[in-house]
Amino acid sequence: MYIGLDIGGHKINSVLVKGNKVIRRMKVATKSISNKKIIIAQIFDCIEHLMSKKKIKGIGIGAPGPIDLKKGVVLKPPNVKALTNLPLADLVQKKFKIKTMIDNDVNCFGIAERLLGAGKGKQNIIGLTLGTGLGGCLILKGKLFYGSQGSAGEIGHMIIKKGGWKCSCGNNGCLEAYVSTKGTMRVAKEIGCKGTIPTEIMNLAKKGDKKAIRVYQIIGEYLGIGLANLVNMLNPDIIIIGGGIANAGKFIFNPARKTMKENVLSPLAKNTKVVKAKLGEDAGAIGAALLWDIL
Repeated sequence: MYIGLDIGGHKINSVLVKGNKVIRRMKVATKSISNKKIIIAQIFDCIEHLMSKKKIKGIGIGAPGPIDLKKGVVLKPPNVKALTNLPLADLVQKKFKIKTMIDNDVNCFGIAERLLGAGKGKQNIIGLTLGTGLGGCLILKGKLFYGSQGSAGEIGHMIIKKGGWKCSCGNNGCLEAYVSTKGTMRVAKEIGCKGTIPTEIMNLAKKGDKKAIRVYQIIGEYLGIGLANLVNMLNPDIIIIGGGIANAGKFIFNPARKTMKENVLSPLAKNTKVVKAKLGEDAGAIGAALLWDIL
């Protein structure tokens, strides 16, 4: 059995996995994104709760932002500052005397979706999570692609509009600046949509509100440009999209697919599948537990 954790700015999801099944889970609100002692204590509590008296073979952790995979250190998390330069894998391993691995949270999402979700049986997968930010992962020939320094897959920071909106990373015109919680709210404000947060905008769209539907049309088109770039570069079998904004369903997926198709070069690649993730909010934690399965 393995424990997996997915650490985010709003919550920490954790699961106990046996084989390919989740047999226990725990979710807690993140009490602090700036205090190391508080968040480390929460991580330890989650692990202790799931351990009980069971024999745990390994612990996997999904954390936001770039990771030093060799040292098990979180380098620059965008939304949980307390983790910055924290040797989290070592801390957990010393505390529980159980081998511990760490990876980027969206890589963990991709692993779970490939092994158990929408990408099952596929070898070349691009995974995206749309939420506070836009995270990405690349699975090529069945394996995570990390690049030379382990930072491959930062899809949200692909620049799609020179001189465009300011992104959380400090650059202008990143895909994340348009397709994210902040981007959705900014588009809504610009076109006079009544919704002020993504859930309100989503609910309005589902009720037929034209301006709310237009919000997703706009951000869906930006997403489609990003997807076309990815398909032209990598020609994946499938693109899997998760995260809260993906819950808008057809309102964002339809314009994204249409725009992607219009901008993909190869006639054969125009029909690349773009699908919603299957495993929901547990995907990152499940993938963290499954890190041991891809060694």
